[in-house]
Amino acid sequence: MTRGVAEALIELVLPAHCASCGAPGSLICGDCRALMQPAAGPRCRHCWLPSTVPVCRDCLSKPLPVRELRAGFVYDGPARAAVLTLKHGGVVGLAEELVRLSGGIQVAVDIDLVVPIPIPLLRRRRRGGNQAEHLARAVATRTGLELDAGALRRRGWWGPRQAQASSRADRSRIVQGAFAADPQLVAGRGVLLIDDVSTSMATLSEAARTLLASGATVVDAWTAARAD
Repeated sequence: MTRGVAEALIELVLPAHCASCGAPGSLICGDCRALMQPAAGPRCRHCWLPSTVPVCRDCLSKPLPVRELRAGFVYDGPARAAVLTLKHGGVVGLAEELVRLSGGIQVAVDIDLVVPIPIPLLRRRRRGGNQAEHLARAVATRTGLELDAGALRRRGWWGPRQAQASSRADRSRIVQGAFAADPQLVAGRGVLLIDDVSTSMATLSEAARTLLASGATVVDAWTAARAD
């Protein structure tokens, strides 16, 4: 039995506890839900950072390969705790909960396919799964779009850690060439990329470049949280 299957069975048997405060009864309790800050308000439609104009100065000067990014919550407090518990704690049910609590996910009419950001194989085995894939499955169910976790893959067994990067330029350098896409699955199709959190946009940007180079017509992105 794999770790992911074992943890899913444990979730079914044991009572749920809040990912943020530990209170029993639900994966995110009512008190913590009230503290989760939606990533809403005036924001740049490309990078989804707070902005008084539709496209911020950075995105005007250096356009992103991601056409539009949207996110459920600001990466702080209970939302941050939920994302980290999904990523490292293997509580798969949190993916559906985060997608549900984020409300309606607006998808452009030219988007055909939901694709999660892949993680290196050894990291996936250690965690018992890929948090982005769990989120992508929940997004596909909610939107009715097709999900294909094999359309984009991560090169290498482990891969460098972006957390070790000291700047945005370092993060971009670390993920350069990190992905490979299957042209037979993405060519001529609009793709919605899914990840747990967006910070520097380096990972999403590199994945989008790879998909576009393999024939995708457009790439949008959705993450459970956005680091402001």
